[in-house]
Amino acid sequence: MKAKQTFYIQVIILALISTLISGCSARLQNYQEIVTELFSTPEDVTLSQQEIEEFPYAGSYIQVDKRPRAFMALAFDDNGVLKWRTGGEEIIHTKHGRITATNNMSGAIAHTSNLKNDPLGCFRVAIIDDNDLETCSTTWQREIWVTTATPEKIEDQAYTYTSEFKVGATEQVSLANGSEHQVIKIEERVSTGTSDHHITNTFYISTDNGRIVKSHQLIAPQSNSESTFATIEEVKPYTLEKVKNNG
Repeated sequence: MKAKQTFYIQVIILALISTLISGCSARLQNYQEIVTELFSTPEDVTLSQQEIEEFPYAGSYIQVDKRPRAFMALAFDDNGVLKWRTGGEEIIHTKHGRITATNNMSGAIAHTSNLKNDPLGCFRVAIIDDNDLETCSTTWQREIWVTTATPEKIEDQAYTYTSEFKVGATEQVSLANGSEHQVIKIEERVSTGTSDHHITNTFYISTDNGRIVKSHQLIAPQSNSESTFATIEEVKPYTLEKVKNNG
């Protein structure tokens, strides 16, 4: 696995050169091949410090439930919505560290409404500006749409979620890439409104820069069985993100 990862880091550098020579279409083709290999792995992916430094894109580890830890790379920043390539045609959208949508992932979140009022944005801005987090709202309601596709049919399911947020104390977290961060832990208790079932999302916001360096959160809701969660950890940060509240 180590040799394979090193090989693909080298391919990434060649892909970047190809981008400058051949344009965007070549970049996307090479990019997809690279990330597909890193994501589709039977065992946990762990990049060395050298590989991380040489990687030309922002990247994160993602682990869905108990599956092997994989790697996803940032493909686009669409006005604050970050779009990550996970392998093949799959794309994960995040805003303020939250999974808000996916493409080509049956059963996963396809759309999230009312993102401008997500308290995570306010928490991040407050930390960056050294303001009191108590000024931020601790409740949020939105709709989540899920599209499930089978060879026979395509079904859409809508969920109305109401969240209550709890701001925890400052603590230290160690990430798989070897870095350590002082963070504020945000716990989000989510109610579907249709049953007594609740889920909990957890976000860890760096006190140094407001980035969400780690999270454990919903990726695929289920109405009659346990939902699917993803753990995301920062590997190589995206430092050009413009953090705005209510946007």
